[in-house]
Amino acid sequence: MYLEGLLMRKFIISLFFTTFFSAFIFAAEKKTELKVWESSGTEQNFIQYAIKEFRKINPKVRIRYEPVESTDSRNKIELDGPAGVGADVFVAPHDHIGALVTGDHILPVDDAEEYMKDFFTLAKKAATYDGVVYGYPLGAETYVLFYNKDILKKPLTTWEEIISYAQKWNVPVENKFALSWAVTDPYYSFMFLDSFGAPLFGPNGDNPKQHNLNSPEAIEGMKYFQKLRNLVLNIPAADASRDFCHASFRSGASPMIITGSWKINEFKNAGMNFGLSTLPKFPGKDKPASSFSGVRLAFVSSYSEHPEEAKEFAKFITSKEMLQKRFEMTDQIPPRNDIQIEYEYSKAIVDQLKYSKPMPTIIQLGRFWQCMGPAVSGIWDGDDVTKTMNIAAATMDAVR
Repeated sequence: MYLEGLLMRKFIISLFFTTFFSAFIFAAEKKTELKVWESSGTEQNFIQYAIKEFRKINPKVRIRYEPVESTDSRNKIELDGPAGVGADVFVAPHDHIGALVTGDHILPVDDAEEYMKDFFTLAKKAATYDGVVYGYPLGAETYVLFYNKDILKKPLTTWEEIISYAQKWNVPVENKFALSWAVTDPYYSFMFLDSFGAPLFGPNGDNPKQHNLNSPEAIEGMKYFQKLRNLVLNIPAADASRDFCHASFRSGASPMIITGSWKINEFKNAGMNFGLSTLPKFPGKDKPASSFSGVRLAFVSSYSEHPEEAKEFAKFITSKEMLQKRFEMTDQIPPRNDIQIEYEYSKAIVDQLKYSKPMPTIIQLGRFWQCMGPAVSGIWDGDDVTKTMNIAAATMDAVR
């Protein structure tokens, strides 16, 4: 009996130490896992490349990519974050930052002053909310004038030139129009406000009391916008969809289109011979029309169980080396001063960025989209400009 008891005690002790050390070794080998959301397409190619490169310098961190379009990530993190199934790092347009901060969904950037020192001023502004930096800038984008080089040898630089050209080119019954763009999208109608002297939410884009929607300057700009229906693109607002405009440009029915730099790859893949130029000048103006600019930002979720590793990855993908590679893979302008790019399409985008303004980050921008969408559609289709803009302004004022 004594011998059996002794053997049993040795067995229990051996089992204890075996279990203990096995657990210790398992814990030591257990790796941190992050989830990353980014758009599909060329952005997906880059983020998957970056994940492999990051593993080389930090093999203890596993990163799982999930395709989530940048424009959808804010709504998704609002639901998935509190449920514990959201991303640790996700990408979103910079104008979502206000809602993300007020909802307490993202973490600020550590050592922001040092981190941001090599980025464009535009990128710094876009990544900042209420004086605090939250975003990690990935790419800068804006809209420009695309033109078909097989039809036009050089771009038209003024709206007067475009109107004159349209008189010769347009055949409405054949859907041939000199220039097309998504006229009902307030993202583009911004150029008719700001270029005529009506800055959205004031000079710095941060004062909800200064929406300027029914200012004399805004009304003047929108009257010019309305005039272009009969002179340049005489189709109802409901028909001027993005799909229609892009198809018209690809087919050659429209030798010009105003759209975003993100369409470059699509037109390249379609085999088109095209060029880019800054937006045309309005009458009496000595510079290209204003545009909204956007900065794609990476954010670290406040729900992450591994915030330090997530921040490390966000800084890694926005480093000089990684953004240089990202540009090569996506054609999106890297918003860093220490990266020099030479690309046939980049000059026009960089030039237009000089005349652009970052989309405001205050949460009232959401109301701007809501009230200006119906307004621009109505104005394009003939509604009274002053009355319509007064209604849009009243809507903005009612929800301050």
